[in-house]
Amino acid sequence: MDIREASADDNSALIELQAKCPQGTTIIVSTVNKPDFFARAKVYENYNVFVGCENNKIIASSACGLRNAIINNKVEKVGYEFQAFVDPDYRGKRYAGQLQQTREEYLKKQGAVLSYGFIMEGNKPSMRYIERRGFKRHRTVVMPSIAVFKEMDINHKGNIRSISNEDLPAVADLLNNTWQEYEFYEPMTGEELDKVIKRIPGYNINNIFILEEGREIKACLGFLDWSKVTEVIVQTFSLKMKVIISILNLLRVIIPLPAPPKRGSLLKQIVLTPIGFKDIRALTALLKYINNMAYSEGIQQIFFVCERGHPMLGSLNGFIHIDTQMYMYIKPYHENVSLGSKPVFINGLDL
Repeated sequence: MDIREASADDNSALIELQAKCPQGTTIIVSTVNKPDFFARAKVYENYNVFVGCENNKIIASSACGLRNAIINNKVEKVGYEFQAFVDPDYRGKRYAGQLQQTREEYLKKQGAVLSYGFIMEGNKPSMRYIERRGFKRHRTVVMPSIAVFKEMDINHKGNIRSISNEDLPAVADLLNNTWQEYEFYEPMTGEELDKVIKRIPGYNINNIFILEEGREIKACLGFLDWSKVTEVIVQTFSLKMKVIISILNLLRVIIPLPAPPKRGSLLKQIVLTPIGFKDIRALTALLKYINNMAYSEGIQQIFFVCERGHPMLGSLNGFIHIDTQMYMYIKPYHENVSLGSKPVFINGLDL
């Protein structure tokens, strides 16, 4: 197999190959980055997509992004590894390992002190594979998937509005204060936050909302509509999910509950980013506000990721959600790079 960096000319071939490689554990879905395969990677300032070819045919791909993050109280460059897949007809030939090695060599050359990635609960083959590659499980975090099926009563006296350019420094300060004690957070200024907003496909300043009391910002919450980046089609369900669906179908006769997704349906989702707050009640009000917006636009799910037991989970009171465990894996590239027991920050863009 020949490995090279992907180019814009590979767009159609990569979309076709990605469609042949479903993923997921609770809900098995086809995820396809269309119409622009590279939109998923463009959320990172620095990224690369690699392809593996046989006889000029693309049979495999993997991607990575580079960013700055706090590691042991110091800002370091880290690599995030994602979106690796091999044509089902070519699996079992160690092509995934070759692409993995290429990706890691690239990240090292770019100055990354470590790589990290996430695996959903139940995906034991991926866990065994990545552990053989030298990755170690660092933390188990939780991903709540919130069902959007009705309007919520916001019941808060604060003023909710989308942010303006003048708000960016204050919003950046709020984010920094919220996450300053967390590993993997990247501190930013208002100018740097502006660059992030403009870089993300399908995202702009109108995607971020704040709740004010007087002149004080109590919380901020943004969202990215994943359908702007990736088309998600439901294929099948795990046993756990089938049981949940059966229970929901029985209970829906008695009380209002969300309709479960159907096989073959387009799954519309939004991921929350950025998230910052001084008051959990203000964050709850913002979440309800975004829920109501999502409901009016036919969005079915809202999700984010955080530490188990994080105060942010308190904002979910009144929502129906299914929580999935996510395993965070780390591979240091230097002997003096180590992580302690401090909590970790996970940006929804990584998912």
